Amino acid sequence: MNIFKFKEKIKPLPYFETKELRLILGEEFTPTTLINLKNWVKKGYLIMLRRGLYTVSELKDTADVMAFATKLYAPSYVSLETALSHYGIIPEAVFTTTSVTTRKTKTFSTPLGTYSYQKIKREAFGGFETIMREGASFNLALPEKAVVDFLYLNRNVLDGSREQFEGYRFDEDFDFDTTKLCGFAEAFGNAKTAMLIDRFIQRYASK
Repeated sequence: MNIFKFKEKIKPLPYFETKELRLILGEEFTPTTLINLKNWVKKGYLIMLRRGLYTVSELKDTADVMAFATKLYAPSYVSLETALSHYGIIPEAVFTTTSVTTRKTKTFSTPLGTYSYQKIKREAFGGFETIMREGASFNLALPEKAVVDFLYLNRNVLDGSREQFEGYRFDEDFDFDTTKLCGFAEAFGNAKTAMLIDRFIQRYASK
């Protein structure tokens, strides 16, 4: 199978794993297919995001970086600075795609950018929705969960002061759901996080 026929076969997929190719190609999947994958990566036809996970080179400059985050390291969901920027809660552009996971903290440097994953406890893993975009699905934290994750993972350097919160330039007009903020914070079972959320609510969500 040449690269042109191969791209037609996988056209609906923004990314694919070798185990998925077995289902897509059926009898056309042979030991030669794995050799072809390596050669097509070397020639620049395909991009290997991690071992066993590929995308076509045409997506390098146009791909939605969040669309790859959940697939790259699962279970995970996009959160922290990336989600906060996505919702307009913080104004800064974010150049690393940030997520949380129940697995160990890890960072991947890929041809599509840098992906960072921070570990949280299983009991607090939630508060996200699954988004379909460009033929791919990925998990994205709700606005309130992105805030709670951010405060929890930065709790050792935060003191809850007005000045410190203002330094992050959180959007004062964002319509936060205080019930969700408190519920997501409670799942962490951490006193410092509970204090930070209380201060955050006083500053940004008590209207």
